[in-house]
Amino acid sequence: MFFFAVCLAACNSVEPPETDEGFIPDGELQFALIPNDNVPGDSVDANLAHGVRIFVHPNAHYELSFDIDGYASANPQLRLFRVYWNERLKTYAASWVRSIKPSVENGRYVYKFVCEESDRSIWITSLNDGKGFYEGATRNVRLKAYGDYSDHFSANLIVAGKIKDLDVSYDSLAKMLQAGFKKFYTSVKLDTVYVRFAHEHPVIGKKYPKTEPWIAGRSSEDQMMTELGGWPEEDVFSALDIVLVHRFKQEGLLGLSDMFGSNMGGGSGSTVVVANHNRQDGEDMVVNAERIVYTALHETGHFFGLRHTTATHSDQTANGDYSVYDDGFTDTPYCFQKGSRKVVFAKDGMVSDYRDPFRRLAPRYDFTPTYQSLSDISRCPDASNFMFPMESETELVGFSEQQLSVIRTNLMIMPH
Repeated sequence: MFFFAVCLAACNSVEPPETDEGFIPDGELQFALIPNDNVPGDSVDANLAHGVRIFVHPNAHYELSFDIDGYASANPQLRLFRVYWNERLKTYAASWVRSIKPSVENGRYVYKFVCEESDRSIWITSLNDGKGFYEGATRNVRLKAYGDYSDHFSANLIVAGKIKDLDVSYDSLAKMLQAGFKKFYTSVKLDTVYVRFAHEHPVIGKKYPKTEPWIAGRSSEDQMMTELGGWPEEDVFSALDIVLVHRFKQEGLLGLSDMFGSNMGGGSGSTVVVANHNRQDGEDMVVNAERIVYTALHETGHFFGLRHTTATHSDQTANGDYSVYDDGFTDTPYCFQKGSRKVVFAKDGMVSDYRDPFRRLAPRYDFTPTYQSLSDISRCPDASNFMFPMESETELVGFSEQQLSVIRTNLMIMPH
């Protein structure tokens, strides 16, 4: 029921169509398919027939596919549903969107459709064989997507509250951000970084006094600062909103993003949050501008749908899916190897720097990262990748070609 409440904000309430609504998803809807994600997720595979969530954007083209099970009934039908508010029953219910028959391509069932929503939406799946829910295996489920929006975008650097001890000016930080995107986000182009101040917001500015340091999760319960997303000016409304705060409530947390936030228009999923202080052992440690920029670049990777190259225990908790161990790309190695075993164990105490926006289970921990036994962190083969989950002494070299391709493809399905 909580899922439906969250989903309504993204989908907008609609009236149910006059059509057959059989095979309404009856699963827990705990798992989600992210467009162009390459992770082999056993949990999504196991739950597709009874309901997983898929993220869709206006006018984008989608292909949902999985391996054919030769022992099951042929050509199962895919039914897609959204949710709506039932005023009579005072509850949320599923509303049929469409039914799709598959094509057969290279041993896989492929379901093709175009999203005709006016805003980004969450749809849920069900598979049936005409008599009941499809009982065959659905292995290697993938959701490909592509769109025709621009591969250029802008960003807002939104300063919330009083920022103490920043070693550069806000304009200089904005220039550093733009230079960082230019250097590492080579498949897309960031045209402009605008500087805005929360206390000058024309609607809610009074909530953000410029004299008080802002602690995300304490000064405001919403750590994602979503009410600052979609800055109400025509030129900057559809920009990526990067919110700078004093620090997070959790120790050891430098940045936070929704996994595939994918919203460049305000509201849920529209913000990336970074801090210029890091809480460690009860003390606020200053984060310099260079580190803030690197954190923003990493968190923006999550915003565009990139996972960590190696999943931590906290990542799995944030996903609610313990079948995911890496990002699934063939050109990004991962750290499960001899000699780095201590690193894997040490990561169990870390706070996840992203969350599933429709589960909201993480990060809600006050764990302190354990830095003992991390002397071999640089031995991880993915330590130089921007989406490596921990800081190390290894120089960051950027993103892989497959990661860059996903960034560009996912940007182009987002209205902006």
